[in-house]
Amino acid sequence: MSEAKRAARQSRRIGLLVGVVVAALAISILAWQGGGGSEAEARGRWTADAHCGGCHQVAPGAEAARRSGVPSFVLLASARPQPEAVQAWLATPHPNMPPFQLTVEERANLAAYMVSLAPARR
Repeated sequence: MSEAKRAARQSRRIGLLVGVVVAALAISILAWQGGGGSEAEARGRWTADAHCGGCHQVAPGAEAARRSGVPSFVLLASARPQPEAVQAWLATPHPNMPPFQLTVEERANLAAYMVSLAPARR
């Protein structure tokens, strides 16, 4: 087999492997919240893990804070069950927190995720 054919075959294998990895990643992101939830919620969960998870407990079902006196996302969502209220809250400076800059889209996604954690009101 010529070198060119080997290189082409290797390139196709790598392309196929990359495609499989990307598909698996997309499926895992969609399944991240138990198979439900929107894309905005999944992106919001990623934003929460990346920007907030060092101090806040961001995972569903986990109430304990990572640091003493820091509320969990479930607790924060309980106080603000509307996406608009969460977005406005995220846009204002927070005392006792390091400054953070989120885009409008990141705030909207984070709000969608946080609202998804709010307990159902009866």
